[in-house]
Amino acid sequence: MKKLCILVSLAGALYAPTVQAGLVQLYNDTSNFSWMNAGEFRAVTTDHSLDGVLQFYGDNAKNVLNGGGFQTFCIEHNEYFTPGRGYTWSISPNAMYGGQPSGGDPISQGTAFLYSQFASGTWSLYNYTLGPGRVNSAHELQRAIWALENEDGGALSDAIKLALREEFGAATTEADWRIDNNGKYNVRALNLGTPGCVQDQLVMVPEPSTYIAAALLGFPVLVNGLRVWRKRRLR
Repeated sequence: MKKLCILVSLAGALYAPTVQAGLVQLYNDTSNFSWMNAGEFRAVTTDHSLDGVLQFYGDNAKNVLNGGGFQTFCIEHNEYFTPGRGYTWSISPNAMYGGQPSGGDPISQGTAFLYSQFASGTWSLYNYTLGPGRVNSAHELQRAIWALENEDGGALSDAIKLALREEFGAATTEADWRIDNNGKYNVRALNLGTPGCVQDQLVMVPEPSTYIAAALLGFPVLVNGLRVWRKRRLR
């Protein structure tokens, strides 16, 4: 039982829900959406500290213009940032800004599902070709995210409604799609902080099982190390 507790502690330490290092910069050089239009931005950390959480992104949703980073969408409607400016950041299950409670507002399962489809890089509903088609797709997805997060400016297209019903059930409605995500689809909120509380974006993270597997691989080494240390102490 003690060994199990050590293993669980290791896995928990490796999979921390909040991460902070370097600065995040957002750019609108992919779809030319910006400010109140929001939609598909490129997020980059100045010290590449987000590189480790990008393994699930498809080629069309990651490093689109060979400038590093990944493509993301706004969660809030009336929260703003300055493209190219650096912001401190954390990753959590909740949107933290836009007048939310102090503990934040969990992102919806509908938002998480749609973003995971986009991040696959092969979603049939998304036009990944740079140009007007991608701008239109970004607009459609951004408005859907706002609708599912109960934000102003949101709207669900018929195609997105169909995708949501295929995932969650033919009889489900927008109220069902707005249920808290609770960690599904590996999607979290990228909370951008100072200077100013500016925005929440979307990000995918590795599965917790990835970290548990790493902990399992490292556990025998830890146990052997403890045995050696114990023998030395007993001498």
